[in-house]
Amino acid sequence: MKILLEDTIPFGTDYLNSVGEVETYAWQSLVPEMLRDVDILALRSTTKVTPELLTKANKLKFVTTATAGTNHLDKTHLDSVGIMHSSAAGCNAVAVAEYVLSVLLHAQKAQKLDLYNATVGIVGAGNVGTALSRILTAIGVNHYLYDPPLQKTLAKSGKKEHNGQSFVDLAQIAKCDVISLHVPFIKGGEYPTYQMIDKAFLEGLTSNQLLINACRGEVIDEVALLSVLQGEKPPMVVLDVFDNEPAINTALFDYVWFVTPHIAGHSVEGKVRGTQMIYEQICDVVGKAPDKVLSDFLEKNNPIKAALNSPEASRLSIEDLIAVFHDVYDVAIDDEIMRNAFASGHNETPETHIANTFSTLRKQYRVRRECSAYALHLPKNTSKQIQDTFTKLGFHVSLV
Repeated sequence: MKILLEDTIPFGTDYLNSVGEVETYAWQSLVPEMLRDVDILALRSTTKVTPELLTKANKLKFVTTATAGTNHLDKTHLDSVGIMHSSAAGCNAVAVAEYVLSVLLHAQKAQKLDLYNATVGIVGAGNVGTALSRILTAIGVNHYLYDPPLQKTLAKSGKKEHNGQSFVDLAQIAKCDVISLHVPFIKGGEYPTYQMIDKAFLEGLTSNQLLINACRGEVIDEVALLSVLQGEKPPMVVLDVFDNEPAINTALFDYVWFVTPHIAGHSVEGKVRGTQMIYEQICDVVGKAPDKVLSDFLEKNNPIKAALNSPEASRLSIEDLIAVFHDVYDVAIDDEIMRNAFASGHNETPETHIANTFSTLRKQYRVRRECSAYALHLPKNTSKQIQDTFTKLGFHVSLV
């Protein structure tokens, strides 16, 4: 069984060398001839699987991507030629949810938001939206869900809520203090998401509202967005994704609050979880029982000692949450790195510089861990409620 593996998949060879004959290819170097006699192809979103790429794939029977998104796979063609395909859907859900939490805590710190009295509208209640909902529930933030296809599916079984949260329509989402986007890019069909955040929606937002896009750039009409941001009293906007990546519109940088290079889901856990998922899929395809788990590859229990201001309180104070969580992940660091990278000198054409810089920032992203990687040492007099909150956020809690 010959497995061809993209070399950017973390621990890919370590996971798969007991499953079959593993060969790797360098990032963005895959050509049709390399697929001759390959049984299984494992890749990331930097490789586009097209009919042209598969012209020499004489034995290929399974393609899987170690990413949550699948827009780089021509699934219609794969189906037509009888090649099975899959993805690591949900692998980065926690990382994206923690990215959003970091933004929300910055908004609180900058007095742009009163988080414990705010409403958050989550657009898309799939893996990421559900992970964000759980985080907001853990810290006690009021939020609503918008997901018509999921709502329709649940309604057939008599359910009106998802994980205890109610569904609302898009008009109600538009009134929330925070609107966080977590839908796939779908063009056409019953529930298209292409430019679902259109000119009318954007023009209805106020300067007191925060819009976060950490799903796909195509979900927002960027032309309308730039126009609204250049107008009077625009909303606060945070962008991790853009239309036409990697040749993005850098004119947006001057008008958005935080800007990052499509890295919301790029935690170490998210990436290795993706490898774990495709490893299990490949094992299933070849009829082998998986014998490797995530903990075989990830170090845990990095210590954080938290000096809480109000350890005995019945509710975690927002100040204490900010102090602890921004030790784990601070979106402002990624914003600074991105702005500095695009402002640096270069000898390329502007278009080439933009595309290369964006791609490099993604490929060479810094090491970032999720809350689950940390042992959080709290004061001995910390209340059970606060301990429970940190535990629900993923920390390994102990009292010292």
